[in-house]
Amino acid sequence: MDDDAPRRQYDASGRRAAAERRREHVAGVAARLFAQHGWNGTTVALVAAEAGVSVELVTKSFDGKGGLFMAAFRSVGFGRRGTLQQAFEALHLEDEPDVEVRLDRFVEFASSIAVPMGPLVWVLAQGAEQDPLMGELVRSAQAGHAVVCEELVRLLATGTPAPDAVDEVYLLTRAETYQTLAEHRGWTPERYTAWLRRSLRAAVDGWGAGPV
Repeated sequence: MDDDAPRRQYDASGRRAAAERRREHVAGVAARLFAQHGWNGTTVALVAAEAGVSVELVTKSFDGKGGLFMAAFRSVGFGRRGTLQQAFEALHLEDEPDVEVRLDRFVEFASSIAVPMGPLVWVLAQGAEQDPLMGELVRSAQAGHAVVCEELVRLLATGTPAPDAVDEVYLLTRAETYQTLAEHRGWTPERYTAWLRRSLRAAVDGWGAGPV
């Protein structure tokens, strides 16, 4: 072999893509199993067996059961868009000059997340109580949600936002809110979407707000 000949560089992109597809597959399987069996009934071994991979691969890829659940939770809502903050930024609401169109886009986005995430919200609460890492991940996700709400209020306000706007928007856009209305009051996704739009506008503008 000629030592002076240019050496072919190894292209790892195919392997990385395959690993990412495998990770997405495992997260999807985990989401289904967590929804069916809850936190205690879903083990890393069960997910690995259903996904056709090793327990070691699942453990290393997701950093344990807590990381696996959070990946599953995000997968059903955000897909490849990553975290809530990343998915929200991908909407590019600031590029839309019409505030009402911004609101329409966000409501569609929020509904598309809340509906598939709904069946997993109670599992999320169970896991956070029992797994310290899970609790940390949940707190981090909640902090990210709050940041998104602050930015959303800024983007939707047509004047000075109502004093409690961010906190109200935070409550309105939690997946738990949709799931409660769906389970306890029989709401359809369409009814939730229409209500969410009205409620977000009222929260930002402070309609009906009075002295406490």
